[in-house]
Amino acid sequence: RRFSVLSGSRQVEEGTTMEKVSLNEAARMVLVEWSGGGVSRFPYVWLRDNCQCPQCFHPESRARLVLLADLDVNVSPVTAEIQAAGSLLTVDWPDGHRSQYDWHWLKERCFSAQARADRERDWHRKTQLWGAELAHNLPTADFPALLTDDHALYNFLFLLDAVGLVLVQNIPCDVGQLEKIANRVAFLKLTNYGREFVVMNKAHPSNLAYTSAELGLHTDLPQYYYTPGVQMLHCIEQAEGEGGDNILVDGFNAAYQLKEENPEAFRLLTTVKVNYWDIGMDYHRFFQRARQHIISITDHGEVQSINYNDQTRDSVLDLPADQVQPFYDALKAYHIIMYLPKNCVRIKMEAGEMIAFNNTRTLHGRLGYSLTGGTRHLQGGYLDWDEIYSRMRVLKSDLGIQD
Repeated sequence: RRFSVLSGSRQVEEGTTMEKVSLNEAARMVLVEWSGGGVSRFPYVWLRDNCQCPQCFHPESRARLVLLADLDVNVSPVTAEIQAAGSLLTVDWPDGHRSQYDWHWLKERCFSAQARADRERDWHRKTQLWGAELAHNLPTADFPALLTDDHALYNFLFLLDAVGLVLVQNIPCDVGQLEKIANRVAFLKLTNYGREFVVMNKAHPSNLAYTSAELGLHTDLPQYYYTPGVQMLHCIEQAEGEGGDNILVDGFNAAYQLKEENPEAFRLLTTVKVNYWDIGMDYHRFFQRARQHIISITDHGEVQSINYNDQTRDSVLDLPADQVQPFYDALKAYHIIMYLPKNCVRIKMEAGEMIAFNNTRTLHGRLGYSLTGGTRHLQGGYLDWDEIYSRMRVLKSDLGIQD
């Protein structure tokens, strides 16, 4: 199966050409009739603003050269005609400038309701919700293939976007492996814990993860407004005996369950902003602070991201006193759903494995472990979604992957 995400282009049926063009001065639009049927309307000001000639649009940097200060937003064409056997629209403007537009370029930017709906779908995550059953069919990837095979890399990134959790196998048990895979995508995100961080029991820890204690389900670094998009945890050495297992939960799935079972709790967690903070010394001295919705939703009411972390949730709660109890009731309701056995995947990584997961969706925790069971050594790092999506678009174009 071939996968896709946020595509920037789409196929247009062969043989489609522009058959007729006219100017509608009342609507201030150029009307294009297509040989395959249908009429597209292109506003005058939009056509002038998006002229693709070298004077108006830099061909190498692909940046607009005509600034808004120089754009007459009330401009009207002098003439518009179809040329090159219906494949080119030519528009002449009052100042003598001539613009030409390729039919395929125009089709991709059509203003019709159907075209806009098609483009809107490109922006939607292709989300697959999951619970405990995912443990029996956990998405996996092969580390050597990710370093050499672009198709394997694309499918790995697609699964991170759609499922939010991938187990990567066959990794050397040495530090520095995260940077290799990060460099195949873009680069590791630098935080106050560095580009990579070591997760093991430490004296004077700057984070609770650097102990052997149990970690509750959480997303990392909600105290950052620009929260890391994907977290990678590479197991270099695993403690023997009981404990050290990772617990993973689909925060989106839990949020939708909350919405169904307790709409008021869902409303509170999507409207009340929570203060998160972290202070200390690691890669540098830091004092991070941000306000986030625990559950963020889109304009259409779809769950977009989760920011949940009991460890860094501030004691400052900017609510009237009589609204505090309802907020805690809502928080507890979401917490209970997270920990339902039907929602939890439990993984104890072996040395040479890595879990990669969507840090804005997949909550992760850890069972406490005994220090008598040997050393538990994980290497961690982050990627940003902007860079992941960029890499996916490049791979999709290079590999010819279609929707």
